[in-house]
Amino acid sequence: MTLGEALDRPLAINSDCVPIPWKGRAYLRSSNPPVFCSGTCRIDTVLKHGSSGQSHVESLGLANAWDLCKLIKWNEKYDIKFLRISSEMFPLASHAKYGYSLDFAKEPLAEAGRLAMEYGHRLTTHPGQFTQLGSPRKEVVEASVRDLDYHSQLLGLLGVKDQTDRDAVMILHMGGVFEGKEETLARFRKNYVKLSDDVKARLVLENDDVAWTVHDLLPICQELDIPLVLDYHHHNIRHSSTVREGNMDLLPLFPVIKETWTRKRITQKQHYSEPCEGAITDRDRRKHSPRASVLPPCDDTMGLMIEAKDKEQAVFELYRKYGIGPKDLFNEVIPHQRSDECKPKVVKKKKGVEEVISEQMIVPKEEVRMGGPERRVYWPQGKEDWLSPPKRIRPKRRSWKKTRKPVVKEESEVVKKEVKAVAVESKTKIKAKDNVAKKEVTTAQVPPTKKKGKLPKEEAVTETKVEGVRRSSRRRVAIVR
Repeated sequence: MTLGEALDRPLAINSDCVPIPWKGRAYLRSSNPPVFCSGTCRIDTVLKHGSSGQSHVESLGLANAWDLCKLIKWNEKYDIKFLRISSEMFPLASHAKYGYSLDFAKEPLAEAGRLAMEYGHRLTTHPGQFTQLGSPRKEVVEASVRDLDYHSQLLGLLGVKDQTDRDAVMILHMGGVFEGKEETLARFRKNYVKLSDDVKARLVLENDDVAWTVHDLLPICQELDIPLVLDYHHHNIRHSSTVREGNMDLLPLFPVIKETWTRKRITQKQHYSEPCEGAITDRDRRKHSPRASVLPPCDDTMGLMIEAKDKEQAVFELYRKYGIGPKDLFNEVIPHQRSDECKPKVVKKKKGVEEVISEQMIVPKEEVRMGGPERRVYWPQGKEDWLSPPKRIRPKRRSWKKTRKPVVKEESEVVKKEVKAVAVESKTKIKAKDNVAKKEVTTAQVPPTKKKGKLPKEEAVTETKVEGVRRSSRRRVAIVR
């Protein structure tokens, strides 16, 4: 799409109704750092550890799995019921050479599943863009199958039951278009049949913002009994000729899309995000904005996943705007102050006297980074620096160089300056006379010689000075004094 076509594009919302107040669920990919479940490493790191490389990778996976439990508790405190588990929770688990089983992490994963069942949370995964079952390359398909098996094992070890287990799905993009869409779909059908039953039970397709629209995926989802995730943001970027941007033309498709979920008794889910402010071209509009300003039409029986750069802050922003949840659910962060972290006692010594700057603060392990008793976890957009300590401004160092005292000019120095000025003036006048004399210099023109280069020895130039006249065998120059 050219810039001119992008500017002529209709508005993204071509609906005659305002997005309805949302009563579904939200999405939080990760909580405030340093609690996160995507700590990873590269193969080079494994090789550097030598024989203990596998132990290092497993230790990262265990730390991520235990942090998942912390994320679920954090979400429960702030009424967020939807969480996407990071695909990087267990680094290199689906690698052809360095892959491994997840049985060593049964305990933390089972605890995370128990919490999800107790709180009624929904956990899902989203394999990466390199997982493509429609690829013509055999090695890509094999790697994709391994990756799907890894995600299936991860969700299975959670130990969730019944509806919570059915709702733990894996969202997948169709990927690239190789040789044409029909050829790509044919390879997808062929490879889908070879997948395990566990993977088939959890696999879900999603329209993307590059090649595959809702109309492209609906037929194959109905054919293979695969649920379809509707992503509004992707649709607004890559919409088909029969469905325009916005949500008005998508409303008739809602029952058809919902049927792909109800046939497998899985709770439907949708994705919503917005492009960054000022984005015009399709490429620029693919980037998610920090927060969402509105909500799309969404049935209150389905799960709505907010995909935004600010993660849980985007959810809190919508909570405030639409009045979702109790008013005291969360409060604004006090800039550069945290009441949910342990802090040591700070003492400053000055001239042998100790001055207490701040007292020691001990927070129970269960309450660390949970927002404190006042639930201060929200910050306005663009104020992420409120979470970090204030920048220390160091005063400028005092210059110890001795400044020179002003010298009182004596009368003799003034006289010297006046004499010097007169000398300069007289010198200038003499130079002016010399310039006039030089202009009167006449130069005798001597015809050039025919020979080039050095003169023969017998024709060497000889010079004699006689009373201001320089004689030469080649030319004579009279110097006027």
